[in-house]
Amino acid sequence: MHHTLKQSARDQSLDSIQETDFSLMQLGLEGVVAYLTRIQNALEHRDYVAKRVAVERAEQLVQHLLLHLGAETQKAVILRLDRLYRYLLLKLARCNMFNDMEALYGCEPIIADLRLEWAIVQGERRDEDVRFSRLIDFDDMLTG
Repeated sequence: MHHTLKQSARDQSLDSIQETDFSLMQLGLEGVVAYLTRIQNALEHRDYVAKRVAVERAEQLVQHLLLHLGAETQKAVILRLDRLYRYLLLKLARCNMFNDMEALYGCEPIIADLRLEWAIVQGERRDEDVRFSRLIDFDDMLTG
């Protein structure tokens, strides 16, 4: 009985950590969206210094999120999240290098897919209920 209670407490602690991680990831994605808005405003006003600063901060935030993928998450899920975060970084780099609004607009479906993927991880949605943007080819995204 004591062993079961100890294991149960550990499971509850792990659930609490995962819930906190999920909340932080969602908050991080909200921060990225806020920086995307700043980037768009800077590009529209041709303020390239403000654009560069906003892109750098968005990239730092995405890199932080990428580095803190949960070790207790399934390997297949981590791989999909890793690819999405890296693809988002590529879009941000393209936007920064070429002042490319299309690359910036391409970030939106990636973020939507990241949110869906995290919702699956958290158990808020089941796999069969999820409709990804389908704009992202997981097998080809980094080569094309």
